[in-house]
Amino acid sequence: MKNLNNYKSILYISLLFHVLAAVFSTGFQHFDEHFQIYEFLNFKLGNIPSSNLPWEFREQIRPWFQVFIYFLIYKPLSIFGVESPFVFAFIFRLFTSLFGLFALTRVWPLIKIWIKGERYQLLTWAMLNLTWFVPYIQVRTNSESFGISFFLWGMSVFLLAAVERKNLVYAGLFSGLLFGFSYLSRSQMAFMVAFLWFWGMFINKSGAKLLISSAITILVAIGLGVLFDYWGYGNLTFSTWHYFRTNFLEGIMSSVKQYPWWWYFRLALNRGIHPVSLPLIIVTVWGWWKLRKHPLTWATLPLFIFHCYVGHKELRYIFPIIILTPIFCGLFISTYRDKIEELYKKKWLRGIWKFCVYVNFLFLIIATFRAANPSVDFYKFVWKSEIKTLNVHGENPFTMLGLPLEFYKKKDLVINEVKSFPAEGEHYLFFNKGRFVKEMEKHTRCELIYLTYPKWVLKFNIGNWISRSRVWSIYKCL
Repeated sequence: MKNLNNYKSILYISLLFHVLAAVFSTGFQHFDEHFQIYEFLNFKLGNIPSSNLPWEFREQIRPWFQVFIYFLIYKPLSIFGVESPFVFAFIFRLFTSLFGLFALTRVWPLIKIWIKGERYQLLTWAMLNLTWFVPYIQVRTNSESFGISFFLWGMSVFLLAAVERKNLVYAGLFSGLLFGFSYLSRSQMAFMVAFLWFWGMFINKSGAKLLISSAITILVAIGLGVLFDYWGYGNLTFSTWHYFRTNFLEGIMSSVKQYPWWWYFRLALNRGIHPVSLPLIIVTVWGWWKLRKHPLTWATLPLFIFHCYVGHKELRYIFPIIILTPIFCGLFISTYRDKIEELYKKKWLRGIWKFCVYVNFLFLIIATFRAANPSVDFYKFVWKSEIKTLNVHGENPFTMLGLPLEFYKKKDLVINEVKSFPAEGEHYLFFNKGRFVKEMEKHTRCELIYLTYPKWVLKFNIGNWISRSRVWSIYKCL
């Protein structure tokens, strides 16, 4: 009972952080999260032409499964009068976050199998839920987060059946469908799915019932993916083939900066928090070497090798691996628990452990309450304001990477690009550089109504940093 209570306590705390992240972690972590999800959805809603979409639409490499799920959420809400894109974005984040948390709960039975001792099981469960980056990754409405949630659920069903040798056909059919949906979310998840299936065949000897039934529904899901892509693109196509064609046959990404194979170690260390990321990197590499027959090794290592091979590297590509690193940490601690318990008696080690825990919770709070992209606050301000025409001096705030950003834009909002201040009369001016904040102080007829930073920050203009910064501001001039 104590075990169950502690499990629930950790779950409730995790639930709190997942919900808070959905509320406060607004915006997108990467441009693809916006343009290949929200703008694709915007296109299917009939709000923008396909010419506004990124090249991935033209080349038909983006699977439509995730967009279709959000479309099913959007339509009923719009019927009941929901109009704000920020409300829809929040609901998408909340749905994705809670689904991710549900997927984590499916891993708990596996933790009880893999980790010896109640104390270490709960420690692993706590790390899986409360390592600082987990709610942040889970709440992202990108394909990586969506794909890993389906994979974790499918992995649990598949592995429990493989271990217990029960309900093999049902488990195979259901896990295969979940694996297929994981692949439909992000094509690269095929590596995790395929090699976990190979683990069942070669290591676990799971048997024909589980393997064949799961393979059948994986193929069914792939077939459904063709239908989802037909719904999105308007013609029969196979997005995975086009991904392979454009990236590996035509080398469309060759113009993007390429990195050496070891770059992910540097990325994970630098983008992470050293007292947390360094131990997780070490224990994951340890797990890949020491636990070569473990299903987690089979699921994660091939995906990592693939992304090391591909020259263009982004940390989000290995989110499906990163989310599982706390389990590798639990496996490491469980394996060497006697030595660790002996060392833990030493004051210096307890001090290091407490320091890492405090640092983790500090950044858990920061990652939960910090916007992924603060520009959304600007879009929300404009959406709620009376602004009908915005005179833009410099960079258009509703354009990123040369693409129009329409999802958060009011349909009746007019953008005028200006090189000099408009004539007399009421109008709204937008600037994208901090130096204009100082220049506009002499224009007494113009009132500052929006600024990226709180106004009091301007008082600390040490070294004139504001003039060099990307500071968005709006002035109402009379």
